[in-house]
Amino acid sequence: MNLKMMKAGLLALCVCAGASRPVAAQTMQWTDKAFVTANVGVQVGSHDLTTTQSFDLFDETATVTTASKVKSGGLFDIGGGYRVWQNVAVGVTYSFTSSNSDGLITGSIPDPIRFDSPRPISGTASGLDHKENVLNFDATWMMPVTDKIDVGFSGGPSIFFVSQDVVSSVPTTEPGPTVGTPVISNDTKTTAGVNLGVDVTYLVSKKWGVGGIARYTWGSAKLAGGDDSLTLGGLQIGGGLRMRF
Repeated sequence: MNLKMMKAGLLALCVCAGASRPVAAQTMQWTDKAFVTANVGVQVGSHDLTTTQSFDLFDETATVTTASKVKSGGLFDIGGGYRVWQNVAVGVTYSFTSSNSDGLITGSIPDPIRFDSPRPISGTASGLDHKENVLNFDATWMMPVTDKIDVGFSGGPSIFFVSQDVVSSVPTTEPGPTVGTPVISNDTKTTAGVNLGVDVTYLVSKKWGVGGIARYTWGSAKLAGGDDSLTLGGLQIGGGLRMRF
């Protein structure tokens, strides 16, 4: 009975595929020459970041480790593409996202009197900023669904320009030691990654429309003092304006 049901299901799929082929042939012709998109949204997800820094204190070496998370943040992007062959367009999109988080500080501080007698410290670094400026270079397959609705499937390489606040040192006062306000430095890196996305557009006129985007970007960067590479990007969801030429 199960074998008969499987055969019947496969036959039904074949019939549906054959019936839909003429419709697909009619709806797969994209006639615009270029497009522009502008979106606002959010980049979802969080990534762990642990950095370790050393500095001289009392003629010995002090060490501080900061553990934080790069959290979800607001997203803005703008881009465009140009049709180069049939339904294929090539283009570039610029996106920006930022967030901030607190870091948990642990470490060891030398004793000012006794040599080789480190003492543990702990504290918090507030408002560590993280920023990602990204250029996505894409090839996009445009698939018209109706006269007013298009779906674009895109993918390609990305270039990440990353800025991250890290704790470079921690001032202390004696006796204690009492931890003061952490000294924050900013580390920047440029690295490559990839992106995949889908964009749905609804045209309210011949040239103007609205739409939504879901894109996944990925990259990694080794920051100053980083124990491991920081994962960049994530799932991006947004919507905004569309323009066609």
